[in-house]
Amino acid sequence: MKLSAVFILLILSLDVAAFSMGDAINTAGRQRMLSQRITQAYILQGVQPDAERHQKVFARSILDFKKNHEKLSKFTGAQKIKAQLIKVQREWNAFELITRQPVSKESASELFKRSNSLLSAAHTYVVQLQQLANHNSAELINIAGRQRMLSQRIAKNYAATLWGVSPEAAETALHEDLSEYSSRLNQLLESPLNTPQINSNLHKAKDHLSYASRGFEGNMKISEKRQIQVITGTTDLMLRNMNIITGQYAELLNAKKPQ
Repeated sequence: MKLSAVFILLILSLDVAAFSMGDAINTAGRQRMLSQRITQAYILQGVQPDAERHQKVFARSILDFKKNHEKLSKFTGAQKIKAQLIKVQREWNAFELITRQPVSKESASELFKRSNSLLSAAHTYVVQLQQLANHNSAELINIAGRQRMLSQRIAKNYAATLWGVSPEAAETALHEDLSEYSSRLNQLLESPLNTPQINSNLHKAKDHLSYASRGFEGNMKISEKRQIQVITGTTDLMLRNMNIITGQYAELLNAKKPQ
């Protein structure tokens, strides 16, 4: 029994040690994205209540947020900014209460607003981690991670516009996010730290954005149901690709000494 206990403690300590600053920035950045992905899936359950996919994305994303927060809470390299992580937890608690309510336009509107507050708190924590890391590649992790968030905020604002949830704010934000995604993508492409693999994936992201923009501009002559599939499918491709890129930037940070 004693040996088993020692072995378990050893495994746990190795797991904590393996969680680096690069991993922390990457994981904290995912929380920004999940705040938007959860809201998108919640709204889409109202638009398409019989679509099982939205229910699965919603449930899985909530679970992922909780797991990520637990990892960040155990990260000893960020004790100086623990107060901000506590703020994220408070915002999450208020956000999660709304997610438990039956889906309606009223609750979706509340969640839409609350998702922006949660996003803001999570973003501040990412920026503080970046400052602790003190390396150029940390900024790249932050920016690439923000692209993941933008892919899901684009989809959230599209869904909110479609269902009439805060329509004016959602439509304005949708176009602002598309513009930011494009400009940030160009910023990443200009980085001298990029590897050939990173550049290749960034060019894929440009193609995904171009395809998604056709749907937002009404250039696809398809049904609403099909358009939802195209938009959510393409923004998910944007998310997965930027997730790979963010991980690649995290590897750059993990491989270098702080400046």
